[in-house]
Amino acid sequence: MDSGNVPYTPQAVATVDRDTEGDTAANAYLLWQDAAAAFALALRWKVEGNTSYADAAANILTSWAETLTSIGANDDQYLVAGLQGHELANAGELLRDYAPFQENGLAKFQRMMQNLFLEKNLYFLNHLDGSEHNVKHFFANWELAQVASAMAIGVLTDNQTTWDFAVNYFKNGTGNGAINNAITNIVQDPDTRNPLGQGQEEGRDQGHSALDYALLGVIAQQAWNQGEDLYAYNDSRILLGAEYFARYNLGNDVPFENYTNGIVSYTEISSASRGTVRWAWEVLYNHYVMIKGESAPWTTRYWNKTLATWGGVEIGSGAYGSPRVSGYYDTMGWGTILSGIIFSCLIFCIVFNRGIFFHDTIFYNDSFFCVCSRLIFHDFLYGNFFERGIFNHRILHNSAIHSRLLSSPLSLSLPIWRTFFIGIAIRYFSCPRRLPQRRPSYYRVGIQSWLRASSWTWTWTWNCTPPSPLDDAAVCATKSGS
Repeated sequence: MDSGNVPYTPQAVATVDRDTEGDTAANAYLLWQDAAAAFALALRWKVEGNTSYADAAANILTSWAETLTSIGANDDQYLVAGLQGHELANAGELLRDYAPFQENGLAKFQRMMQNLFLEKNLYFLNHLDGSEHNVKHFFANWELAQVASAMAIGVLTDNQTTWDFAVNYFKNGTGNGAINNAITNIVQDPDTRNPLGQGQEEGRDQGHSALDYALLGVIAQQAWNQGEDLYAYNDSRILLGAEYFARYNLGNDVPFENYTNGIVSYTEISSASRGTVRWAWEVLYNHYVMIKGESAPWTTRYWNKTLATWGGVEIGSGAYGSPRVSGYYDTMGWGTILSGIIFSCLIFCIVFNRGIFFHDTIFYNDSFFCVCSRLIFHDFLYGNFFERGIFNHRILHNSAIHSRLLSSPLSLSLPIWRTFFIGIAIRYFSCPRRLPQRRPSYYRVGIQSWLRASSWTWTWTWNCTPPSPLDDAAVCATKSGS
C-alpha cells in the first residue's frame, strides 16, 4: 500500500522475539516502534484529514499482517501479544473507515490480530502456559496486558465471545489480571481514614505498579466505550488503587499488608523506582474527577506531577527514552489532548471566539484549542456523542465532553448548553456530516503545545535520538537505537 508523501518505512519481520538469545534475539523493538508510529499516524489523519498519514499508518499495519508469522519464544512473547496487541488493535480500528485500508488491508490485519495476538492472549489467561506453577504465577501487568488486548481485538474483529471473556476475567478471573487480585487489599489512608487499594506489585517496585494503572486505565476506558463501567466496578477499586499508588509515590507513607502468592512474598512496600511517571493519569483523573465528580485527592496531585514532568502535557508511546527499551512503548498515552483539556478548551473557544472558523483541517490558526472546538461542535451538532462523531472508532473514545458539561460547577442545564453550541456551530462552523459505524475515538491525537511569546503555537512532537525524517509526520520510531 502506498504511504504517500510520509517517508515511513515499516520494519516488519517474520518472527518477533523479546528473548536475548537466538537468530531473532530481542528484535521486538521493531514492532514497538511500528505500533507506536501506526497509532500516531492514524490519529493525525483522523484529525487533520491528510490521507498521506492514513496511507503511512495502513502501510505499517498491512506490512506486518503480510510478514509476521510468529511471536516467540520464551514467556516474554505474552508481553508482546498483550502490550503491542492492544496498541495495534486500536490503530487498526482508527483506520477502519479509511477506504484503501478497508479494501486492501483490514481483513488480513484482523486475521493477524486474531491468529497471532489474540490466540496468545487467551492461551495466557486460560493458564495454559507450561511455566505457570499456579494461576497467580505472573505479576499483574502481564495479565492486565492480555485483558486489554483481548478486549481491543474483540472489538476490532466483532467478536462478542472474546469481549465477554475478557470483561468476565477482569471481574472474576483467578489470576492477577482480575481486579480483586491486581489490587489485593483495602487499607486506610493514615490521615483521612479513607480507603486505599494496595496493588499486587507494590512490594515489587513502583515502575511495574505504575504500568498496572496505565493498563487499568486502558481496560476501563475500552469498557466504558462499550457501555460497561469497569471504573465503578467493586466500589471503584481502580480508583482506590490509584489513590494508594499516588499517595506513596508523592512521598507519603501508606499501610502495607504482607503479600504472598506462593511464588513471591513481600513484607513491606518497595521504594524502588518511587516517583516513577507513566502516561496513565489523565484518563483516571478525567474519569473519576471530571466526569463523575468523585474525590480523588492523591490521583489529582499525581496527575499534576505527571503534567509537570513533561512540560504541561501527558505524552505517549515512544515519545521519549531509548527506542529499544520496552517501557517507553507499553501503552498509548497522549492523555492530555485525548481526555484532559476538553472542558477548559471549550470555555476558551467560547470566550475568545477562536478555533471555529475552519472546516476539515485543524491547522487554521495558532490556537491550541482548535482541535477541541472542532471535536466539540461536530459532536454536539450531529447528535448523540456516544453514537455520532468525527471518529469512527469504537474501542476507545473521549466521553468527557458531554459528561463534563453536566458535572462541572460551571455547567448549566444541558438544553441551554446544547442550544448555545448548536447556534454557534450553525453560525460559524460547517462540517460535512459523517455517519460512522463506530463510536468516536477516545484516543484523538498526540499533540503537544507550548505558549510561546503571546501566541499559541502547534508543535507535533515525537522526541527521539537521532532525529527522524518524520518530524512533519509527528512520528519518530528510531531504527538505529543505541
